[in-house]
Amino acid sequence: MDSNTIGCIAEYKFGIECLKRDIKVSYPLIHTSFYDCVADTGKIIYRIQIKSTTQGYQKNRKTIHVQWKHSYKKSDVDFFAIWVEKFGGFFIFKNDGKRLAVRLSLTNAYSKYFNNFAFE
Repeated sequence: MDSNTIGCIAEYKFGIECLKRDIKVSYPLIHTSFYDCVADTGKIIYRIQIKSTTQGYQKNRKTIHVQWKHSYKKSDVDFFAIWVEKFGGFFIFKNDGKRLAVRLSLTNAYSKYFNNFAFE
């Protein structure tokens, strides 16, 4: 599979996981939107940028490194949802407006964001 297909699968997996939790999901019709979907909890609507990776651990580390080409303004994207194939789930955390990369693990500071569909 190419990276575009993998990304599309991650977007739909995110939507399915939201629906399982009674979170409504909408996808923009235009592909150039800054966010990949909108998640409506019934109280708040969030703009979500979805990323994915199929890579495993690098060298002697127990983390997965994910990076992207540009930062997303806080006014354009509220949360990142990153599908990590190795862990079989999403890391969901707030956009700080500066981030270009992150190291994810089930045992580091980011573990609290694993499958964080409460958007905290």
